[in-house]
Amino acid sequence: MRGKRNIMNTFKTMSTAIGCTLILSSAAFAAFPSFDDLATGTIYNPGDTFTSDGINVKVQDFQWADGTWTSGGHARVSTDWWAHGSYNELNTNNTNALYDFAGSIGTQTEVELLFGEYGGNINVAVNGDFANVGNFLDLPPALGGCTITIVSGGTGGDAGEMVILGAIQDLMIGGQELAVDIRAENECEVAFEDLPLSANYFVGDTFVTDLVPCEVKPFQWTDGTWNPSGHVLVEDWNQACGTDQELFTNNANVLFDFAAVSPIENFAFEFGEYGGNINIAINGDFRNVANYRDLDGLMIGGVQFIVTDGGWGNDCGRVECVGLINKFGVGGQEHFIDCFEWDWVQIDDCEPSYEDLTVGDVYVNGDSFVTDAYQYEVRHFTWWDGTDTYSGHVQVDNGGMACSLGNELQINNATTLITRTDGDWMENVSFKFGEYGGNLNLEINGDFWNFDNMADIDGMVIGGVTVSVDWGGTGGDCGQVSLSGDVEYLRLGGQEFWVDCFAADALPAPVEGDVDGDGDADIDDLLALLGAWGSSDPAADLNGDGTVDVNDLLILLGALSP
Repeated sequence: MRGKRNIMNTFKTMSTAIGCTLILSSAAFAAFPSFDDLATGTIYNPGDTFTSDGINVKVQDFQWADGTWTSGGHARVSTDWWAHGSYNELNTNNTNALYDFAGSIGTQTEVELLFGEYGGNINVAVNGDFANVGNFLDLPPALGGCTITIVSGGTGGDAGEMVILGAIQDLMIGGQELAVDIRAENECEVAFEDLPLSANYFVGDTFVTDLVPCEVKPFQWTDGTWNPSGHVLVEDWNQACGTDQELFTNNANVLFDFAAVSPIENFAFEFGEYGGNINIAINGDFRNVANYRDLDGLMIGGVQFIVTDGGWGNDCGRVECVGLINKFGVGGQEHFIDCFEWDWVQIDDCEPSYEDLTVGDVYVNGDSFVTDAYQYEVRHFTWWDGTDTYSGHVQVDNGGMACSLGNELQINNATTLITRTDGDWMENVSFKFGEYGGNLNLEINGDFWNFDNMADIDGMVIGGVTVSVDWGGTGGDCGQVSLSGDVEYLRLGGQEFWVDCFAADALPAPVEGDVDGDGDADIDDLLALLGAWGSSDPAADLNGDGTVDVNDLLILLGALSP
């Protein structure tokens, strides 16, 4: 495994010389071009000059391993990410680049850079003192009065970091298949720094980082086989091209349960992939791919997955996610993650629901139960093709899938009919939900709808009640629904559906025959009905047939208070 081998290199410490110190390490970066101000794809030949970040650069001839010089090479501004840096880098192909600090920004006391060496020999000169070596680890103990120390990388076919300390007037560096770059300051959000360095977590282990509960899960290999014996290691090898500590997921996945705290959005992270396949799961939607690039642009769990850099295999890169995330799982065989960043989604306080039920209890079709002031009855579910199933169930859960804490209901291929136990109706109804697969059912006051996602019914009037999806509801996510209107009952459910935080205000149930709306049926209602005789007045049209007539009179007479 390339990444681990880099870090496990034996330190090569050279003797101290007067002037400056050259170190290959994992430090911050300064006084070296980023090349981000150059046009990607630009090619420079020997003799060409350019300036990047104020530093004058001249492309020069390259010396092969046998001592022969060539002027047939070139330098190219690329985004190949060989050096594991930030955006553009400079690839030197059988050529050198001379960085003239003294003639541009002034003599430097510190120069730091990233490199990637993937074939052939290396030329390095500090203050005119030249060396021609096979790999960076082969550099001599002194160049231009500088001491060389190698901490990581430099074995060939890998990436590393170089730091030069002292009075540095110029630096020449080049190779046959060599790239150089820097990592932008403050590019990486701090991640995993609250975990003990070298901590090792195995499948089934849990830990918390940045308030988020995490669990190590089995990893699925390319052939679909699940491996339960992997592990996750906290290390500082910088293989995800981040800074300081990162997670090494070796044949294991890590599940980040953001919803246990709050859903997130604007999620991004950096990764390094150096062998084997990749597992990604967002909001329960699982993918198994060869490389990150295979997921670029896909919708996963209702979230758009964008690979902004890298991801071709044997490299590092960055991912940005657009959408609401409750749970995020990631892992690989030779895989590293770092630089997690996100925004918490602010959620209103939740009315406790289902806390009087026992986690794990299961209710099947025909069962009923009472919780708080409501009665729930498990009913059939209608699939998208109109077929009814009676084999679903409702289970008391506490996994946070409805974006709330405590107990919730998991409704699997079933619906629940909800009414008040005291016979009153409801108004100002709201609830939180999680939808993670299949279609949904919602019935209000006898008006039944079958649809894909909650967002499909946002703004609709169902059973005389206006449905508002306050947030979420695009599929593979959680959200909140508010209902405006008088609700006698509602029936809701789905295939992979969770509900929590159910709240409503009690509304006295309408009294049959109460034409004048004073809460009873009496002589005043009779007089009001006769006054509306022959009209379509809805208050007096008790049977709803569009006309106030003898049929409405009979209903009223049957309902008159003694």
